[in-house]
Amino acid sequence: MKNRLLFLLPIAMLLFIQACGTDDTVIIAGQVVESGSGNPINKAVIEVVQPENLQQTATTDSSGNFSFDVDPGNETQNVTLEASKQGYETQSTNFKMAPDTDVDDLVIQLTSTDDAGDGGDDGEDDQVGGEAGGPANLELTNLSESTISVRETGGDVNATFTFEVTDSAGRVVDSPVDVNFQIINGPNGGERITPQTATTGVGSPVGTVKSNLAAGDSSGTVRIEAVIERPNYGITIRSSPVLISIASGFPVLDNFNVAPRVHNFDGYGIIAEGHTNSITASVGDLKGNPVQEGTAVYFSASNGGLVNGSATTNENGYATVNLSANGSTPTGHPNGPGFIDITAETIDKDNNRITNTTTLLLTTPRAQIDVSPTNFDISNGASQTFDVTIRDMNGYPMAADTQIEVTTGQGLTASGDIVDLELGDYFQPGPGTTEFQVTVSDDDADEVVSSDGSFTITVTSPFGETTTKTIRGSRAKTK
Repeated sequence: MKNRLLFLLPIAMLLFIQACGTDDTVIIAGQVVESGSGNPINKAVIEVVQPENLQQTATTDSSGNFSFDVDPGNETQNVTLEASKQGYETQSTNFKMAPDTDVDDLVIQLTSTDDAGDGGDDGEDDQVGGEAGGPANLELTNLSESTISVRETGGDVNATFTFEVTDSAGRVVDSPVDVNFQIINGPNGGERITPQTATTGVGSPVGTVKSNLAAGDSSGTVRIEAVIERPNYGITIRSSPVLISIASGFPVLDNFNVAPRVHNFDGYGIIAEGHTNSITASVGDLKGNPVQEGTAVYFSASNGGLVNGSATTNENGYATVNLSANGSTPTGHPNGPGFIDITAETIDKDNNRITNTTTLLLTTPRAQIDVSPTNFDISNGASQTFDVTIRDMNGYPMAADTQIEVTTGQGLTASGDIVDLELGDYFQPGPGTTEFQVTVSDDDADEVVSSDGSFTITVTSPFGETTTKTIRGSRAKTK
């Protein structure tokens, strides 16, 4: 029994020594700081470049600290670290690492590119030489379209995007790398990415990868994320700079409107091809964005008027035609003589007709002017007020933008609503639209000789026709 125990003892000791020697990892640790200020640099990328069997990547924390666990084996190794961050020059650090010996006192200083050099070199040192390391960065290098259209609208419904994969020193990674793409925010209208996974250098230049976003049936903003997984190092590289707008959907009734430049148009009973009133339809999609440029809108007039039959939308979703003065004297409208309707029509997503209608009033270019009283007798330094009615020949307010003014003879002045007035856009007669007041005053109280006087009301329609009314009277003076 004793001999047996003596035989097993060396074996147990050997197993104990082997067990103690199984963890051969050592620590590489240190801090990355800004040259000059000594401030720690957060999120700097630290990569073990050499030897190849130890390659891995870490990122500094808010204190600039980093740490690796590596297994150097049984021999002393020559190690090269590279530290990089956008806005700083990449810095390489070389040191020897012996087995079972931690290297935990490294301090790597990075110089800001704003402070680097005085322009004395020829720029050839801007590129870091040597073979590229593993992927550390994803950069969007091209986006074919920043705005695309909802599918089936006839617009461009696809956008192609390209990413470049580089190592921590900014060198293009020339070995194949799988990049995954996903939509992290969007309108959820069936938009999709094809392919969802692509490999650099396959169908695109070395170190680059392409994919495509296809629009769905809803408008909105899409954010795309590109991802590289490096599970052997516990690293995930993400980049999500891609914002693509999907707009220009199909027309919807709630965002389909039509209106004239003016509702009261002096086109009653006259034929004048050049005398027009623009009619505009605004066409929006479900999200209130303009529909696809070139969307057709049909216009029609009822009870009178001559309107261009159709127009297509511009980039802002507007389609405009002209209503011409074609001699119409409309009757039969529920609002009365002179009224007409203009209807705009287009097609929605489900091929249904959607329409909207606006009502206009055609008025005569000639006005009828009534003044009460019909003459005046103004005493020395006094005034007199007159009621004035100005209407078209059918009793409606004159057309929008009609000019009204009052001029007086010598020794008189005028004040009130219509001394100098541009008429608004009205349908209904009444105070401020057809009924006004004007006050005429003696302007020279020191004059002692009585005399006759007058004032004139002038109405000029947008068509250019002028109607006048002159009221005469006397200025009584005391000698």
